[in-house]
Amino acid sequence: MNLWYGEIKAESESYTPEGVFLKAEAKETLPLILDKWREKIQVIYLDPPFYTGKKFSFRQKIGNEAWQGNSKHVINHQAYSDIWDNKEKFFDMLRQVLTVSHQLLKPEGSLFLHLDYRFSAYARLLMDEVFGEENFLNEIIWAYKSGGRSKKYFSRKHDTILFYRKSDKHYFNIEEVGRPRGASKRNNMKKQVGDDGKVFWSIRSHGKEYRYYEDSKIYPSDVWDDISHLQQKDPERTGYDTQKPEALLERILLSSSQPGDWVADFFAGSGTTAATAQKNGRKWISMDMSDFSIHVCRKRLLQSSGAKVLSFSDPGLKTQKYEYNNDIEVKIIQATEDTLEVQLLEYRCEHLNDFDFKFYDYIDFWSIGYIKDNEYFSCQEAYRSADNPDLKNVLIARVDMEDERKAIACHVIDIYGKQTLLTLQN
Repeated sequence: MNLWYGEIKAESESYTPEGVFLKAEAKETLPLILDKWREKIQVIYLDPPFYTGKKFSFRQKIGNEAWQGNSKHVINHQAYSDIWDNKEKFFDMLRQVLTVSHQLLKPEGSLFLHLDYRFSAYARLLMDEVFGEENFLNEIIWAYKSGGRSKKYFSRKHDTILFYRKSDKHYFNIEEVGRPRGASKRNNMKKQVGDDGKVFWSIRSHGKEYRYYEDSKIYPSDVWDDISHLQQKDPERTGYDTQKPEALLERILLSSSQPGDWVADFFAGSGTTAATAQKNGRKWISMDMSDFSIHVCRKRLLQSSGAKVLSFSDPGLKTQKYEYNNDIEVKIIQATEDTLEVQLLEYRCEHLNDFDFKFYDYIDFWSIGYIKDNEYFSCQEAYRSADNPDLKNVLIARVDMEDERKAIACHVIDIYGKQTLLTLQN
């Protein structure tokens, strides 16, 4: 499945994508997009599996009770497997992804590779091989306090992010990620007010005075201990085990790209890169082979995007006609030349008896829109979130009902990741 996010210009109905999600496996698919995207991407952030030997989960909330905090209304799906036959296979996968990523980057571009103690040393040598040792910029330490405490060795409380440039033309702007010093007290410094009325702190060393103004900026070093891991009840949480905070991606994207640039993440997971890019005016490409990744990313974009258009094409999703479908029952309440009002009446799936819930608890997302040239365009959506745990069962959308090139349709995603695309008209 390919998911697009962008705008449609009414006068020509041309579609301008601002984001592309490719439901695919990175190693196999990246060579296929190389010709189209060669040297067009400014920043690539890679958060691949860490070679842990484990399987990781996505926790799906069921109905409004789960979204309101009832942990009994949660089911676990496998998000991805990080189990490999041997280290060589993992190394080979990483080499292939990095090699194509290097070719996708603009000369001004850069790549951030996020790993931990298990593979960061190997990855450093691999990055030197692919990018050139002279293009190494930083080994960033992301230090955090969450996690367990070991009594057999010093607790492992950091990840490693390797920062490499494509060439010496690379773009980097530390000013974008500096923060004001503020008014907090500084040890061994004297607070003063200058003739211009500005507050500063001063210290003398070897007969020379050093001044630090309140409104001047402090810039990050290569140790990032001011960005915390996401806590279990953090509002950003989507249910992914290994979800990264938006603050981490914001520092990366703001320092190494400009508004309008394309950024990419080929292990998208919970969609943090796409969501952060969208909020900060960057265009994005995301890739992941999980159904849940693309569904979670879709919801995050809708929560942060405003009135943009989502569309998708999926050769594997066979469009069903309403009169032949036994799973979904909807009712067109009202239809005019440019407005459609639809009510969701019933949903049946093979897992319906797994829990003692109402039918709409099994639905996580639904929309109404139209199919044109084998692509579905969503015109209005309803989905569950922490802010809106209840699912609307009536949607009203503006859609041209007179256009014979369009087939009016309904799109439903249930809590198991199953999708149904149902034509209602034409």
